[in-house]
Amino acid sequence: MKTRTYILPALLLLLALTAACSKSTSEPEAISVEDLLVKNNELAGWVYGDERWVARNDTELFDIIDGAGEINIQNGFQEGSYQNYNGTINEESKVLDILIFDQGTSENAQTVYDAPETDFGDAVPWVDGAGDEAHYKTVGWVTRMSFHRGKYYVLLTVNSDAEEGLNILKQFALNVDGKILDNE
Repeated sequence: MKTRTYILPALLLLLALTAACSKSTSEPEAISVEDLLVKNNELAGWVYGDERWVARNDTELFDIIDGAGEINIQNGFQEGSYQNYNGTINEESKVLDILIFDQGTSENAQTVYDAPETDFGDAVPWVDGAGDEAHYKTVGWVTRMSFHRGKYYVLLTVNSDAEEGLNILKQFALNVDGKILDNE
């Protein structure tokens, strides 16, 4: 009878240890740039538009954005993703675009961020904003923002020159940045 009393707790202990060991040895799952995109309606009122793409190599990127990705390709491009969103700003329909690029290293992402080709030369720094560095600028009726965090370079654009347009870009940027931080 004493043997049976000890067998059940021993088996339960063995099962618990086996489960704990299998969890601690598993490696984190690799993420894709697609996983970093803001989800449909993650920000209330902003839903997926009809455009989305993923490029997993230089040729795909070059073909998808008609040669405009040269700065990314020259600086370690690994993969990129794009999604547009439809929402409203000041009761007007607007479109917001996000491009996320895995540049392979933080140095490459920094180089793309600083590159004159990105046309952020006179941008306003967003101090204590998203990423390791962020900046934005409004040209005409379009507001653009970019930031880099680790190996990622992120570009956001909205067809609005209103302060609320900038605030929406900031919220999207913070959401993407949070996903990057959660997966570092």
